[in-house]
Amino acid sequence: MQLLSKTTRRNRQGYALVLTLAFLAVMLIVFVSMMYWITSNSYVTNQNNQFNMSEAAAEGATEKVLSQMNFDYIAQSLSNSASYYATSFLPGSNDMASWPIQYTFSDTNGNPNQITVAFGPWTTNTIPLNSQYAGLYGEVQPCTITATATPIGQRFSTPATVSESLQFATIPLFQFAIFYNMNLEIAAAQTLSISGPVWSNGGLWSGSTTITFANTVSAVGIATNGTDDPFVTYSGSGKSTYSLTGQPTSGNTRLTMPIGTNNDPAAIEALVDLPPANYPMNSAAAYTTNGQYYFANQADLYVTNMATGTNWGGANPKGTNMIVFYSDAANGPLSYLTQVTWDFYLMSNANTHSSTLFSTNNLYTTNGTYWPPLKTNVVWYAGYSFLTNVFFYDWREGWNGGSGINGKGKPVQAVQIDIGLFNIWVTNAIGGKTYNDQCNQNNHKSHPIDSIYVYNAVPPSGTVLPAVRIVDGGMLPYNSAPYGFTVATAMPIYVLGDYNASNNIGSSLNQANSTTYTWPAGLMGDAITILSDSWNDSVTSKKPSASSDTTVNAAVLAGIVQSTNLNSNPMYSGGVENFFRTLETWGTFYWHGAIVVMFPSRYATNYWQQTGNYYGAPTRKWGFDTNFAAQVKLPPMAPQSKGVIRASWAPANH
Repeated sequence: MQLLSKTTRRNRQGYALVLTLAFLAVMLIVFVSMMYWITSNSYVTNQNNQFNMSEAAAEGATEKVLSQMNFDYIAQSLSNSASYYATSFLPGSNDMASWPIQYTFSDTNGNPNQITVAFGPWTTNTIPLNSQYAGLYGEVQPCTITATATPIGQRFSTPATVSESLQFATIPLFQFAIFYNMNLEIAAAQTLSISGPVWSNGGLWSGSTTITFANTVSAVGIATNGTDDPFVTYSGSGKSTYSLTGQPTSGNTRLTMPIGTNNDPAAIEALVDLPPANYPMNSAAAYTTNGQYYFANQADLYVTNMATGTNWGGANPKGTNMIVFYSDAANGPLSYLTQVTWDFYLMSNANTHSSTLFSTNNLYTTNGTYWPPLKTNVVWYAGYSFLTNVFFYDWREGWNGGSGINGKGKPVQAVQIDIGLFNIWVTNAIGGKTYNDQCNQNNHKSHPIDSIYVYNAVPPSGTVLPAVRIVDGGMLPYNSAPYGFTVATAMPIYVLGDYNASNNIGSSLNQANSTTYTWPAGLMGDAITILSDSWNDSVTSKKPSASSDTTVNAAVLAGIVQSTNLNSNPMYSGGVENFFRTLETWGTFYWHGAIVVMFPSRYATNYWQQTGNYYGAPTRKWGFDTNFAAQVKLPPMAPQSKGVIRASWAPANH
């Protein structure tokens, strides 16, 4: 008998049920795990999102405080109270009105309604700068801003802390080979290699294949390298060469000058002009930090003349035309300016003549003798051995379509400084009435006279240009070594002959790329014109021959006449290559220094004309004076700009 068993089938059915239940259990565990993961991940994500939003809020707090500090620093009103910024400029309800979440802010110690602002000390010397100012040096004050933001009324009260490090920096402008506070244009036809850094607070155009930039080139606006000038209808030969990769750069942060909130180029000319009413000369305010930004307040000597200037029609010296003051902050409060006694007198017994009459102070007749003969009794003329008024013509300023003014250039009435005679005067070799005798006993400065500010009181007009001229400056006053020497004025400056070409050790005359035997020198005015050694005031024709080469070694700050397309009449500024004005048919012009263009010229305002009209272009042997990279080798009264440098930014926790 065959028996059939179903036990195996029943076991298989039970095993399947167990498998099904086990599978369901596993799925349930997986589902629960997934739900837990989703919930946990959502929790972590929400918490992390809240942290990121808190971090953004903390950054917003530091940025708001930083923006106020930046504004105050540029405006010369940065508070030295860290608590002032830590509590006064936090985001308030109005700032957070559009924020989806509100926050409270605290400092690093957990104190509410404030953040941490920590100032470090100013450096005692210049240090290398970073960020966009890499390669430059400046004096800096480090600062760190730290803020913690905590959300209000949220599921997650996740705080976040952000810390920003920055530097408040003062940057000497003569560290730049070329610095423009407006659009910079350059299209030199000759080979020109620029070794130092270049900066433009406006746009920048380089349009010549003969130009090579060997250092950083930075612009706040757009930097253009090509044939066509974007600022005026003018063309160069093509693209310039940039030796460093990534150059030129655009969109940099503007470097500003320390004279207030208005850094428009036209307003910057206040630096070379007579100081404003709130920092007048001969006042305590003139010697404050802000007052000392004006060159007239900084200079050791203040020179001015009478409004009549040169006596065109007379050859007889009479009266008192010049006056010199010595400036010393410690000589106040009754008078910070001490009048320097005249050291040159002409006497006469003609009692009808009085020293109160003022006119020309020409010292000699054409044959080189004194006029009138020296007599006793009455002072016919009292003045200074190193100062006089001179008269000559400028064909650029009097161009007038090429016809000039009465067939000549524009008449220039200039206060002339003879550096050779000044050197004698300042070392007490003439007359005894000198700096050493009059000022030294009351001199509280750490240096001898190393700067002169000149204000020519002759009113400018369509037919008269007041100016300052420097002569016999081949060697700077050795009394000022090694500090150097600076001349500043609100008027145009003319340099006649070699300037700072040698010192008491050796000569750098007519040498390219050499400033071994020079002292730091500065020239700051409305415009800079170089007259060769062979210039003659009596010549009134265009393009007189410059028969000799001329060397000038100086850092220069001045204005230019900007390019314009006004009235569809394109006028090119002349570019960097014609920053130095010339009026002759030139040979070789050697120059080493730094070029700083800060404002539109206000006195010398005629446009540049193509070479061959009133001048023949010199062969330019130019170079950046690398001595200016060191603070101690900068000229007296070297201008300094202000910049805020972001050193680092980082979340302080997570």
